[in-house]
Formats: sequence, structure tokens, C-alpha cells
Amino acid sequence: MKHIFYSLVLILLFFSMSSCWKDDVLLEDGKSGDDVSTSLSLIQDNTPHTFNYGELPTLADKPIKVHYLLPSAGDVSRMPILFIFPGESRDADIHLEYFSSWAKKNRVMIFAFEFPVAYYPSTTEYILGGINKSQSNVGILAKASWNFNYVEAIFDAVKLLTKSIQTSYDMWGHSAGGQFVHRFCTFMETTHVNRAVAANSGWYTLPDAKESFPYGYKEITDVKWNKQLPRLLARNFYVQLGGNDTSTSGLNNKEGSVAQGSNRLERGKFYYTTSQSIAKNNGVSFNWKLSIVSGVGHEPEKMAKAAMEIFTY
Repeated sequence: MKHIFYSLVLILLFFSMSSCWKDDVLLEDGKSGDDVSTSLSLIQDNTPHTFNYGELPTLADKPIKVHYLLPSAGDVSRMPILFIFPGESRDADIHLEYFSSWAKKNRVMIFAFEFPVAYYPSTTEYILGGINKSQSNVGILAKASWNFNYVEAIFDAVKLLTKSIQTSYDMWGHSAGGQFVHRFCTFMETTHVNRAVAANSGWYTLPDAKESFPYGYKEITDVKWNKQLPRLLARNFYVQLGGNDTSTSGLNNKEGSVAQGSNRLERGKFYYTTSQSIAKNNGVSFNWKLSIVSGVGHEPEKMAKAAMEIFTY
């Protein structure tokens, strides 16, 4: 087993929770504890591990759990980085497993983000990135408090811990995770994301100033949209849809969501074509891609397999 020890002092704020949250807090011989300051290390041994991260001052009371796997073969400092975001069930461990064999073969570091229900009890808090706690245009928080901030923080930590030469990362999310991914790309102005894939999202936030949040960005004033809108539409961004994802079970049926279509497939197509029209009307580049996976429904493992063809290194 190879351990990669590089100095990174983290303040891990950790409260009493179920056993599924307590394992591998420090990733050092299975130790765990409360309010611990330690030098964290990542383990490069072809098997999954976890660490808890609560270093952001504005989110210190709402730490996240990161599941990861580092292929044992190869120079970890040169490996590409993929961030994975699970669906409503927050089963980051299972979503990590979908990519494990592929990651080992292709020598890719993979990290799956778990936003624990204990700290993020509603699906809304997850899929809206902490912009607010309700699917409305009220109660919008300052940008520093958005959960989206964890993504760049984890990228910085991974780079430091592995002495990575990578200047960017890729990201993939399915269902609720796809909602997190597309809104991260929409609202975060300074990022290092390269390819972003939002798979089978239930509904979308359009890049439209005329639409109220959460269906547009009308009330979000923390973002400089004159620069962010062209940046968003020029991204290497994929709307990934299952060709058979037409079930209405568990679908958001609020008026703003229904206006996007009657099922996930329709809504994804609507999001893509509407965004394409917005780019044209604003005279800016549109580099998104629509990827429809034939014969697949709301099935994260199959969608993950299809995404592997996008993430070529």
C-alpha cells in the first residue's frame, strides 16, 4: 500500500452521527474523532476510502464526506481528476464504484461528493447548491455560503495532497447530481472545471435573466452576468439524457418545472435548445453538446458507462 503524505492542515468539524458518517475521518489507520486538527493524507491502493471536509469558514458547521479512489499504478501527480455527484439518495459510495474499474484502467483519480442528510436534510439544499433552502426566489444566501464552494476547495486540497500538475478537473452528476452540476456551472464564476456532464436532471435553471430563480437567474445578483453568461454558454458542457428516461415517477411537478416538459427527457432537450437560442440571441458562442444514450432510462450505472466515452484522456 502506498500512502501519499503531503502537509495539509484541516480543521475537521465533526458531530455525533450514524456509523456510516464516522468511518475513516482521518484516513490514518481507521482513526476517527471530534474537532480534530491533523495532517490529512490520501491512500493510493486501488480501493475506496473517505475523508470528511469542513474547512470552509462559512460552511464549517456543514461538512461534507468525500469518497475517493486513487489507482495504485502510475504517478498520481499526473493523473486526471474526476468529481462525481450522486442522486437524491446521496449514495456517493455506489456512484464511485460505477467508475472504479474504468478509473484503475485509465489511471484517473475519482472523488464522489456526499452532502450528508444530517447537514443537508432537503433535496433542495443539495440540488440548488445552497443558494437557498426552498424552490423559490426568496431567502437567497450570499455566494460565500453556497455549497458549490466545496468543489473548488476539494480541487485545491487534492492538488496539494497529491502534488498534482493538473490545472482542471472533470465532473459528472446523475439526477439530483446532474442538477448540482449544471447549476454549479451556471452560478460559479471562477472555476477550474473542464468537461462537465449533467445526466438525467429532473428540471433545470435556465440561463435566462427574465426567469425568476430557481428556473432562471433573475434574482441572483452575486454574479456578474455580463461575463458569466458567455462563459457558461461557451463551456465544454454536456446535457446527457437517457433515451428512455420518460417516467414521471418522482418528478418535480411545480409549474416552473412542468413548463420545461412532461418528463426528464423532454426537459433536458428543452434546456439544451433554450440555452442554444439564448446564446444565439446574445451573439455568443455555444459549445454545449446534447448526448442521448439510446435504450437507457433513469439508470445511473448505465449513464456513467456512457459518460466514460466522453472522459477520454
